[in-house]
Amino acid sequence: MQIFLLGPTGAGKSRAAIEVAEQTGAEIVSMDAFQVYRGLNIGTGKPTEEEQRQVRHHMIDLVNPEENFTAADYARRGGDILHDVGKRSIATIWVGGTGLYHRVMTEGLSLAPGTEIGVAEELEKKPMEDLVEEISRVDPEWSAKADIKNRRRVVRALAVWRQTGRKLSEWQEKEMVAGPMGGVEAWALLPDLQILGEVIRERVKTMWQAGWVEEVRGLAEKAGWEGSPGSRAIGYGEVMEFLAGRLTEAEACDKIVTATRAYAKRQLTWFRKIPTIRGIEIDPREPLSKAGVQMLSQALLGRGSAA
Repeated sequence: MQIFLLGPTGAGKSRAAIEVAEQTGAEIVSMDAFQVYRGLNIGTGKPTEEEQRQVRHHMIDLVNPEENFTAADYARRGGDILHDVGKRSIATIWVGGTGLYHRVMTEGLSLAPGTEIGVAEELEKKPMEDLVEEISRVDPEWSAKADIKNRRRVVRALAVWRQTGRKLSEWQEKEMVAGPMGGVEAWALLPDLQILGEVIRERVKTMWQAGWVEEVRGLAEKAGWEGSPGSRAIGYGEVMEFLAGRLTEAEACDKIVTATRAYAKRQLTWFRKIPTIRGIEIDPREPLSKAGVQMLSQALLGRGSAA
């Protein structure tokens, strides 16, 4: 008994998932690339301690910010969760906006070797535009389908090419390990992008007031934060620039809103390309309707048909 609940940042996925979980007794599995990092709480919209007491959450606070956490790591831990909840006969709602995690749990992973540290370090020294130019040239098939504004994914694709002499698109086409959730229903909350932009602006303002600056200051005092995988989460770099005096509060917030809105747009594009997705058009300023919560609850428990 599982469903995916996908959607862009700020759409209200977590709030809706908690309502469904409370109705059904389900547990929630996060599908967020940065909620896995300890200490990144406010800026990632991580469930609060109270929300975690309400409903059990998985896939949060797994590693420190300086540690890498790959799609393969997610798939491995996801398999462990499926085994655990299966033994306990517990339903799960897989919630988030990281489309790659949905892909590895459904379509699977390629058998391409892991990224070597030396190769990654060399690629990380290059500006983003050089990385995009190279991957577009050596693997146009992958580039046409991927989010080439995502530095981590571009570095990964180039690392595969440099280490094996084969394109990542070729690995994905010919050598894959199937995912364990290929037949699981996927739902997506689909807000109007203009309205979502307004919500994102208010969300950033609320996060700032909730202590985001203090959170980042504390992270920056720890060894290994600068240049770490966790530090690449949207907004954290801008808050660092504010702390360094290079941006005003208003400038930092504007940059965060712009980056978040651009990311939400890419997320919406990704989800709409999933052929089996069941979309729910929503107003992100309001909670998901009771009818919407009921529809997801029925889908999770296999009762009735969601039209």
